[in-house]
Amino acid sequence: MRKHLRLSHIICRPLFVAALIVGVPGGSFAQQQLVLTTSIGKAEFFEDEPIYLLIRLQNVSRDTARTYFFNLMSSAVKLSVSRRHGTDPYLVGYVASNGAGPSWRGEPIAPGATIFQTWILQTVLGDAWSPRHHLSAHHLPSDEYELRLEFQAHWGLPTPKLQVDAAPIIFRIRPRTAPEEREFATLEAMVTTAWDTTHSTASQRSAEYRRALIALIAARLQQQPDDPFLPMLLSSRVYGVGKAFDADDVRLGTVSRFDPDTSHIVSGLRLAVIERPKSSPAGALLVQSIARRHRAQLATIARRLRRSIAGDIAQYEMEGDQLEQPLRPPR
Repeated sequence: MRKHLRLSHIICRPLFVAALIVGVPGGSFAQQQLVLTTSIGKAEFFEDEPIYLLIRLQNVSRDTARTYFFNLMSSAVKLSVSRRHGTDPYLVGYVASNGAGPSWRGEPIAPGATIFQTWILQTVLGDAWSPRHHLSAHHLPSDEYELRLEFQAHWGLPTPKLQVDAAPIIFRIRPRTAPEEREFATLEAMVTTAWDTTHSTASQRSAEYRRALIALIAARLQQQPDDPFLPMLLSSRVYGVGKAFDADDVRLGTVSRFDPDTSHIVSGLRLAVIERPKSSPAGALLVQSIARRHRAQLATIARRLRRSIAGDIAQYEMEGDQLEQPLRPPR
């Protein structure tokens, strides 16, 4: 049985962003059937502002395409960010290698279908620092950057090589202003407090952290509904750090993995935030966060936000349930 990362599911959605497709000399036109695009929503960010990355791989031909596993952590995918005033580019090092038998012909992508993936760029790229004291695992200093993504679509397949490149993205990171510095310091102080605990007080600290963070998110949503930190906090911080303290209790079955008293509150906050950046990479990331924990809400999102990126991804996740449920590994 082949071992692989979860391959995101597939739906048909039109794309209007051009990309470069490079095949080997002598390759047939039928091989040039994939379009790879990336989006980060805007061209300027302040330092340590989350950069939400949306990746789309589409089969634009009338034939089924067969490719190696498409995932940012795959050995066939290369994401790099180069600094204008830096030296070596930042690269994502792949963390999984996928194996298959000699008869494997690749993962099928139906005609017109699209694979969606979302990431926060600072979770995988930049200067590494401690997530115990910072909001992200990596830091991108103030500078001008160029982001590139390439996919060796036929990696390990018995077919001619095919490299698919997304059009590069140029963006800038500037220093924080004084108000941004104060807001950022508040958030980082909360993260540091969450980690500052001992095993004997873990559950109490975890509960206090979640309550304080949810209250902060609700206040920021009311006062600054376009706050760029809200999607990140609601996708990776509400349950992430605090629940790490409860690991032994979860394993022993004395507490639930997700707090039943706050999960519905967090879900409501997520839906309120998604309504605003529904056509942005940030909204897409939040929808995939919901898909990991509250899949029953996807139908509502797909219906309410149709004809938007958020609605597309909700539909994409729902159809993935129907197409791959018998083969999907545990989440």
